[in-house]
Amino acid sequence: MTIKIIACEVMREELLAVKTERDIEIEVVPMGLHSHPKKLHCELQRLLNDSVGYEKIILSFGLCGGAAKGLQAGASPLVIPQVHDCISLFLGSRERYDCLSKEEPGTFYFTCGWMTAGKDIFSEHQRTIEKYGEKKALRILSRMYNGYRRILFIHTGCQEEERSLRKSYEQAELLNLRHETIPGDLSYIGNLVNGPWCRDLFIHIAPYETVREEQFGIGVGQGLSKKGAKSNEIII
Repeated sequence: MTIKIIACEVMREELLAVKTERDIEIEVVPMGLHSHPKKLHCELQRLLNDSVGYEKIILSFGLCGGAAKGLQAGASPLVIPQVHDCISLFLGSRERYDCLSKEEPGTFYFTCGWMTAGKDIFSEHQRTIEKYGEKKALRILSRMYNGYRRILFIHTGCQEEERSLRKSYEQAELLNLRHETIPGDLSYIGNLVNGPWCRDLFIHIAPYETVREEQFGIGVGQGLSKKGAKSNEIII
């Protein structure tokens, strides 16, 4: 039987790059819904309700600002990575994400998918200039990103990576942040596609059961970035 993966569009290229002999179907969700967790929750629930006849459904999301909390599995078993957000998937583990977050809590994480699907800070800034003028727009920009200290670009080998990397440098310059890069690790994403879906990395939800927030096992400080409050999945 076919396995269906419901994923955020920021992970499309990395998922398609995984070699598999399984019968896989991938459906992507617009990244912009992350800015509206309730809308994202409703869209994910709709997709789960409409996904019938699969061996299992893999939800390639984390808790994502609470959007996954309260989701009900459909007729197929549901598998979800036990992560706060997709940054852990790009880095290969929650532990690596935790380590980087402790090293510099004020980190803005970027991948090629984030840069191509996410909101353009330059466009947002230009609209603010047109509305308020340049001086006030700069003050607004400074307040919005005051808690950040660096942009960390995660290399995952996408085709458009060089262009996305240049854009991330430009955004670091605009925000007056230092820019760093780091190799990604796609082993977690590989396991997501091919298994094994071991219970220390994945949450298993039986048909018609409900996802609970505590199943993600999120500790204090997991996935924090700006002022210890938000991860960049709901800021970009």
